[in-house]
Amino acid sequence: HKKDIGRLKLLLPNLTPQSNFCLLFDYRLAGDKVGKLRVFVKSSNNALAWEETESEDERWKTGKIQLYQGIDTTKSVIFEAERGKGKTGEIAVDGVLLVSGLCPDGFLSVEG
Repeated sequence: HKKDIGRLKLLLPNLTPQSNFCLLFDYRLAGDKVGKLRVFVKSSNNALAWEETESEDERWKTGKIQLYQGIDTTKSVIFEAERGKGKTGEIAVDGVLLVSGLCPDGFLSVEG
């Protein structure tokens, strides 16, 4: 039986070689046995850069991935959500941001 998978592909055509970038994104996994959220970074090959399966709470969190550009720069980033065995659930991604430089160590959380 075919797995239910949703993908979002972001093209990054002109990244500068020999430089650092940080990919930041907000994500949320809600529900029982909700599935997986993965992020693949594609240059000449597809590398799994980040993965989250269950969430101990259902709040929005921020993910970050450090991208170093060698000669072979990143061409695209693929967010992949795979449906789990649970009856109800939600996997969401929002606020995707690519900034130059190193990823910040911590984030200020704003309680609203």
